[in-house]
Amino acid sequence: QAFVDLSRTFVDLFQVRKTCASFDTMSWQGGPLLMGGAPAPAQQAMQQMTYVKKVKIKEQVRIVEALTAALGAEIEMANKYDIYDGDSDQLMFRAVEQTDCITRQLKGCCNDCAAWNLDILYGDEPTFKLERPWTMTCCCFNRPVLTIRDTAGTEIGSVVDPFTCCNLVFHAKDPEGNDLVTVDGGCCQWGLICPFPCGPCAKVNFSIQSPEGDEIGEITKKIKCCKWMIADDVDNYKIEFGEVSHPAAKVVIMALAIFMDFKYFSNNTRDDDGGILS
Repeated sequence: QAFVDLSRTFVDLFQVRKTCASFDTMSWQGGPLLMGGAPAPAQQAMQQMTYVKKVKIKEQVRIVEALTAALGAEIEMANKYDIYDGDSDQLMFRAVEQTDCITRQLKGCCNDCAAWNLDILYGDEPTFKLERPWTMTCCCFNRPVLTIRDTAGTEIGSVVDPFTCCNLVFHAKDPEGNDLVTVDGGCCQWGLICPFPCGPCAKVNFSIQSPEGDEIGEITKKIKCCKWMIADDVDNYKIEFGEVSHPAAKVVIMALAIFMDFKYFSNNTRDDDGGILS
């Protein structure tokens, strides 16, 4: 009887651990990224991400885009980001958009449908690929999905942009489609309604939530100085990973922040002419 009771206790503990850590280990436990199946740069990047508690994502200045936007005929240039360790300010990754020129220009008129691709480089080596394919998106129909892979094509996770009336919500999922985290920015923030580079209008906070609805981290978006992007050292995003410890989960959340920037904040007019809710 004592043996049976002990066995049941272990089973109960396993189920509690599985539930509480669903946003952490997910289906990556023992997967190719941790067992040597991924390319060397991806393995090295994952090892470094294991110890990172927060990151800063800084968008690089795009002079041509800023000038043409000021003239009222914006030419969309490739987005580029520098990603730093939030504690040491050490440069960890560079993210470079690979979308062709014609497709980039279509983002202005059909942002919900247009495709884009981006490479994340560790050193000078491509490490992760972000792929957002073309979709026929209309309201709740066929919502956009971003897929994150390593350079060998192994899926790390995905990000879904669900249909909501007002709230800014994103769902991150593991390779098997299980919920990883939800990022929720709500709709009643001054930085969304009336963006301005100072005071309460200077930032937008997004809560990182576990599948059970508990807040486990935070993403903070800082409003750009102006459409000229004079302050090129402004931290566009700060990600506090909080209770998220798995390196693959951190990579997916980092990709989610970039997806969020493409979807809602890469258009200069949205930062300066009344925000995304105007």
